[in-house]
Amino acid sequence: MSHEVETMAFAGEVPWHGLGKPVTNDLSPLEMMQAAGADWEVALTQNHYPPDHAVRPSKAIDNSHFIERLSDGRVLGEYVAGDYKPVQNLQLFEFFQEFIDDGSMFLHTAGVLSGGKKVWCMATTKEAFSVGSNDEVVNNLLFTISHTGKHSNSALNTPVRVVCANTMRMAFLGADDIVTHNHRAIFDAEALKVALGASSQEFGELEKVAKAMARKVLTGEEEIEYFRTVFGGKERETDSGKIIQSEGVRKAMAYFRGQEFVPLSVRNRQATKDETIAKLNEQVQGLLAGKTVEQIEGDRLLVSEKSEDINPGWNLEGSEGTLWGAYNTVTYMVDHKPVRDFGDDQRLNNAFYGNATRDPKLIAYNKAKELIAA
Repeated sequence: MSHEVETMAFAGEVPWHGLGKPVTNDLSPLEMMQAAGADWEVALTQNHYPPDHAVRPSKAIDNSHFIERLSDGRVLGEYVAGDYKPVQNLQLFEFFQEFIDDGSMFLHTAGVLSGGKKVWCMATTKEAFSVGSNDEVVNNLLFTISHTGKHSNSALNTPVRVVCANTMRMAFLGADDIVTHNHRAIFDAEALKVALGASSQEFGELEKVAKAMARKVLTGEEEIEYFRTVFGGKERETDSGKIIQSEGVRKAMAYFRGQEFVPLSVRNRQATKDETIAKLNEQVQGLLAGKTVEQIEGDRLLVSEKSEDINPGWNLEGSEGTLWGAYNTVTYMVDHKPVRDFGDDQRLNNAFYGNATRDPKLIAYNKAKELIAA
């Protein structure tokens, strides 16, 4: 297992990241916790002065504790004080029991991140909608316990587009999390149930926005501006005066069309006869579609064989050439083909929790809402 994901279990198809242990979707919360390697407890242990301290060697430090994983003594949080109350993994998993019993959800994935500092469980609900005839989005709830002493526990809404397994982490009710628990109060399962109601409300809003996105066909200028807003980066001008967009924008434009991204270093080599013919055909089709010469020049930088394996779902009804397709191109890139790839485990963490400094998915969603409201 990778360094970010310590242990993990999943129900259903093998996830895109290929991490974890396969299980059936009828496990009890306790069985899922065990399969995910989260069947351990934490405790507060008092901090002490070092043995060679000049004044208080090996003496206990008042009101100072570290968070310890009891199974192996690993320090998960170096310092907490005051009325900090650790939450055990079992409390999180037991929360789902009544929803498993009434059949309203099943446990989809669960696991341990960063050596025990985060423990999560994702449950799939029965809420779903389709864009077009066969582009399904299902609702998931992601609950996370933090054992660092620095972060709150959280409940997040994480819808998933089935065709490509892209996650759509969004902001809820004006905040990053639906519900947070800061360890200063007793763990309250009833507060987490509030997240279920907020999730249903926000999922209904997502359905309206998604279908509006699908009706919005992007012009060439809108497409470039959308991806530029999300991925930023510097564009540059060649000696001939042609504008070259940033790598993130060029990647997005390629995946938006179901084409593999071709780096400039490879693209600049001598083109074969077949590649030249393909580029010429692309120009002709662009002109017939009413594109400008400048837009066609941009497209020529992306030419490769189109494939349903590249950005799955790009050519579904309501997706090809639309804002919905562009938005899902962003979620695809973040989860599967990031501009800078630091490995499957880091992509999994970003897919669940976003980027703390700049979250492309959230930027893409908000920009999409601006476009459909214009």
